[in-house]
Amino acid sequence: MKKSDELKIAISEKSREINQFQDNGEMSKAVAAADELNKLVDECKVALAKESADFKNFMANATQVTTPAVDTAKLRNRAFNKLVFGFGSLTDEERGAYFNVSGSPGQPAQVESIPAKGGYLVPEEQMRTLQEFRKAYVALKDYVTVVSTNTTSGKWATFPAQDLEFQSFAELTNIAESDLTFGQATYLIEDRGLIIPVSKQLTDDADVDILSVVGRQLAEGAVKTENKAILNPLNTLITGDTGSGITAATAITSYKKLNQAMFKDLDATYYNDCKIYTNQDGFWWLSDLDDAQNRPLFVPDVVEPNKYRYRGKEIVVIPNSTLPNTEVSSDTFAPFFIGSLPSYITLFERQGMELSTSSELYFRQYGIALRAVIRFGVVVTDPSAMVALKVKL
Repeated sequence: MKKSDELKIAISEKSREINQFQDNGEMSKAVAAADELNKLVDECKVALAKESADFKNFMANATQVTTPAVDTAKLRNRAFNKLVFGFGSLTDEERGAYFNVSGSPGQPAQVESIPAKGGYLVPEEQMRTLQEFRKAYVALKDYVTVVSTNTTSGKWATFPAQDLEFQSFAELTNIAESDLTFGQATYLIEDRGLIIPVSKQLTDDADVDILSVVGRQLAEGAVKTENKAILNPLNTLITGDTGSGITAATAITSYKKLNQAMFKDLDATYYNDCKIYTNQDGFWWLSDLDDAQNRPLFVPDVVEPNKYRYRGKEIVVIPNSTLPNTEVSSDTFAPFFIGSLPSYITLFERQGMELSTSSELYFRQYGIALRAVIRFGVVVTDPSAMVALKVKL
């Protein structure tokens, strides 16, 4: 393990220790621990700088032989663009670079049968471009369990919390048996699409990585679509349109009820993986909270200052446009979801993004319609893994 990683772990442990001291009112110990925390943070910065310098020196001094990897990626992108935009037949080198790859899910090796559908799966190199663009947005897909599947529908085994206990037994006697309880979730893959106009002048260059040009639009559209599908079952907890066994959102006005939801109402099984999901207004409400000693309950993460925590739990902020407030009579409520989203929701996706084109839709504009299709389905796999609240603003 790198020195910086060891220090990050130590920083997290020290932060939890400080929180514990504060909760117990042991302020002198908290102050002493805070000094130790500052030293750890300084050591971590030094370690990161040294590791970065060591890596640069290694790369500068290492004897490297130029490999054809870059050329292969370029050939693969060129072949992909030819197939999608109809630039002509593939050369032997392009065909080899595009089709002769691993047949794992989402790889171009699977696409030889795709033309009947009118599209081609995006190569892995260009998918990485989309992944980079996705980082600019809050993608809830990163917080749920994702399962790849090759079927459009099916059943998935779930494992609710088990009440198992080892039983004592005497020498040479039978060991007590116990049953495991299994659940089952049914998933259905839905096709979702988006059309983007692209100029013909741009697509005439077969070497262009088309996703570097329209990637932001595709990434934003994919994230918005996935977020909406993931939030749909969560929003039913706020509106009260819930299924059997699911508790609807409780209206609260103080942080003590928030603590109750996290420490008591949420099954302890999910506490370690617990996060707080809210919108911008809920984030603002949290930022204004103080305890009885006027200490802020809302603090930045020591290691990642762009993230914030409440009682040590990460706060995931979703835009108001994606997760709006609810209006009841003349009151406005901000939504809060507390728990383990990977346990609560599973996203089943089939293959990767599929692209195809048509020159007819934008004929007058001398452009090409680029159609992107993603295929996935969202299933609630463990309703007990999430508690919903709505905070009166």
